[in-house]
Amino acid sequence: MGKKNFAGKKDSTEKKDSTEKKDSVGKKNSTEKKDSTGKKDFMKEKNFIDEKRTGLQLIKRGIVYLAQESPGIFPLAFLQAAMEAAYPYIGILLSARILTELADPGRSMEHLFQMALLLVGLNFLGRRLLDFGGQFLDVLQYTVLKHIERAVAEKAWKMDYAMSADPKINETKQRITRWHYGRGVLALVGQMRRAFQALVTIGISVALVVEFFRAKAVGEDGMAAFLNHWGVSVLFLGLLGLSIVYNIYMSFRIQKVYFKINETAEKPMNRMMNLMDSCFSEYRNGKDIRMFHAKERMFGKFRELSGDYLRESEPAYLYERRKTFYTVLFSRGFDLLVYLFVGAKAIFGAFGVGSILKYTGMVTQLGDGVTRLCDTVRDFLQNLEYVKIYFDYLDMPNATAEGTLPVTKEIRENYEFEFRDVTFSYPGAAAPSLSGISCRFRKGEKIAIVGRNGSGKTTFIKLLCRLCDPQEGEILLNGVDIRKYQYQEYLSLFSTVFQDYQIFDFKLGENVAAESEYDRDRVTEALENAGFGERLKTLEEGLDTQLFKRFSEDGVELSGGESQKVAIARCLYKDAPYVVLDEPTAALDPVAEADIYQRMNRFTRDKGAIYISHRLSSCHFCHRILVFEEGRIVEQGSHEELLAAKGLYRRLWDAQAQYYA
Repeated sequence: MGKKNFAGKKDSTEKKDSTEKKDSVGKKNSTEKKDSTGKKDFMKEKNFIDEKRTGLQLIKRGIVYLAQESPGIFPLAFLQAAMEAAYPYIGILLSARILTELADPGRSMEHLFQMALLLVGLNFLGRRLLDFGGQFLDVLQYTVLKHIERAVAEKAWKMDYAMSADPKINETKQRITRWHYGRGVLALVGQMRRAFQALVTIGISVALVVEFFRAKAVGEDGMAAFLNHWGVSVLFLGLLGLSIVYNIYMSFRIQKVYFKINETAEKPMNRMMNLMDSCFSEYRNGKDIRMFHAKERMFGKFRELSGDYLRESEPAYLYERRKTFYTVLFSRGFDLLVYLFVGAKAIFGAFGVGSILKYTGMVTQLGDGVTRLCDTVRDFLQNLEYVKIYFDYLDMPNATAEGTLPVTKEIRENYEFEFRDVTFSYPGAAAPSLSGISCRFRKGEKIAIVGRNGSGKTTFIKLLCRLCDPQEGEILLNGVDIRKYQYQEYLSLFSTVFQDYQIFDFKLGENVAAESEYDRDRVTEALENAGFGERLKTLEEGLDTQLFKRFSEDGVELSGGESQKVAIARCLYKDAPYVVLDEPTAALDPVAEADIYQRMNRFTRDKGAIYISHRLSSCHFCHRILVFEEGRIVEQGSHEELLAAKGLYRRLWDAQAQYYA
């Protein structure tokens, strides 16, 4: 076994030992768990998911999290729950009093009128308070929901680029943003409110139950004796308990089926929503949809996904309807027994006729309270998985090593990059995108990278810029593994124009500077040097011109070539030591392309630069050309050397030369 070099990696001539431990820069060994595709599962990173974390710990963390985001949300939720629990008893108790007095021959109409006014007034006031409290609670919940969505977005912005491309992570992010109030951390508010409401309801009902059983029928024999016998009370309570247990059991069964079905049906629902967002709601896709009459195909796909969702969900709906029928039938049968029992005690003088309403309402409320409490406990248990998913997402560590070494002024002024036997595979890919790449380039050297589509050119750039880290091999900056440098300082070395660059819906100057406060003279100079000067003169608001129409009806739509020039201006404005241009002129005509390359060659005279282009005529001024094929460098040299070698580069050149001829 050979010695390891300064980056903690073995020489490129040695094979990695399959049991090699994680080295000092955070790279994992080959025994690290991967799925069948070789993909690293960031969602199961060691120390990321604590399998020993209990449900109580999750609930506690969720409650603390919500209380920090909105300190008043739980006090208001508990107050709302207490009012919701007490509100039905206003009608029950006052209606019972009114009915009792109506049955009394010595009734006072004035007193009846006062109680009726009190009933109406308390009902009105209670309903208004409940409505106000509910709306206020909705506002607080909506505010917290926006905080949660922001936290999810911030996590997505801060995570490694390679992690952001992981399908499982993206699916998790989409699931969280679509839970809203029904699942996850925010659902704890409603669950706590319902649990407290159920407890208050049970407390009030138990007090009335005691009063009910203490009321004795008049007489010592016959039906009165039967109604006063302790066994009847036990039988009544047993039937009440049986009704509650049955309702809870059926509720658990229904929700269990729902939970399983929802887990399966959520995938077509997510795909359906993504289709809506990406195709129907995106202005920039409208041209292709209209020109190629793709609307019907889009709707067809939408209907297909809707059908998948309905097919997955239908068993739950059918099961619910069937079980709900039996539950309602059983409950109504028990309610009939309650009315008969309470009515019989009233007939035999245990209490006034008005108390029939009070005690039957009491039994109903008690059953509902117990059932609601058990349902809430069940919801807590089922929601724990969603709470765990949310916190696991937020706690997910970045796989990229931060590093501690600074990128000093000396490094920025005199640098050399080296790829040493680098291999990289995308998640789920059948074959590596890059395999065994070794090369080096230094300050002032202009490198062209050419090759067919899919040969690994853009992947090479992503690794150089540390958007991804290689699974094998290493990339060195001045002889030091780039993972040892501070991540943000390392990124500052590069000005880039990627193949899939983005022009944001901001103002023109903000797009070039990538910030709201910027040097206006430098931005103007960068736009002029990128060939956007003439177009800039036509814009009435100049650098303050809003691009696109997402935020302003007066937003300016840029052509593909104009957008590319703005992206190039952004690269020039950053003025980093190393310039990377990945197909920077794909949307430009040949004349504009030649002009851009001349400008870029002049602006990067004292810098290192890498150019990726399918137009080989733009590569002849570079010091060296790397030819990629199937993830490997198959040729390298100057333009003249590669033509003379009569290899792949010569074949690509000849294929294009006929068009120039």
